[in-house]
Amino acid sequence: MKRYWSAFIAFMLIGMLIGVLVLKYKYHFEYTSVSIKKTVVEKTFENYGQQAIEAGERYDVPAEYLLALIVLESSGRKLVPQRFEPHVYRKLDAVARSKQPRLETVTPGDLQGLTDGELKRLASSWGPFQIMGYKSFEIDVDVDDLQGRRAVFTGTQWINKNYGNQLRNNQLKDAFHIHNTGRPYPLVGPPKTYHKDYVPKGLLYAEEFKALIAAM
Repeated sequence: MKRYWSAFIAFMLIGMLIGVLVLKYKYHFEYTSVSIKKTVVEKTFENYGQQAIEAGERYDVPAEYLLALIVLESSGRKLVPQRFEPHVYRKLDAVARSKQPRLETVTPGDLQGLTDGELKRLASSWGPFQIMGYKSFEIDVDVDDLQGRRAVFTGTQWINKNYGNQLRNNQLKDAFHIHNTGRPYPLVGPPKTYHKDYVPKGLLYAEEFKALIAAM
């Protein structure tokens, strides 16, 4: 009797295995295809939607812009590694040694007594908006405030200070270009962004996020 049940179970297992193989090769069935993959817009909205809406209300800037910018700069990831910029480090080092009078608003006095490691932190971009560390001087915050739990609010504070008026006037095209280059979109000629599609993609993402927010 035991042999009978053992043979029966073995037969059933072989049958199941054959069935799986048939499904796989006849219908190209893959287990991984069953999982649902979120789009970058859905992922970004899930990770940052509420924070962006609250920060937008606090600083009177459109949340859809903030979310679109997060897609462009960090693909909506929750954990965003910092990106060291050697050319920025060289400029900051020159300022620290008083070989260069300033880098934007940063003067030798701001960098006095800083270690090489601290200079490298200032020469790195941080958080979902990928804001350069040395720009923390503009809003009187620590570099650590550009990442982590406060990153969206701190980043929005910097955005508001630098081009909040353009956002309140719905000049999103200029706003995206300013964030990436420091200047409004050119009146003549192509954009100066690191990628020619940076601004057009940002505008499209902003429309998607605007619709998501309106549907809440």
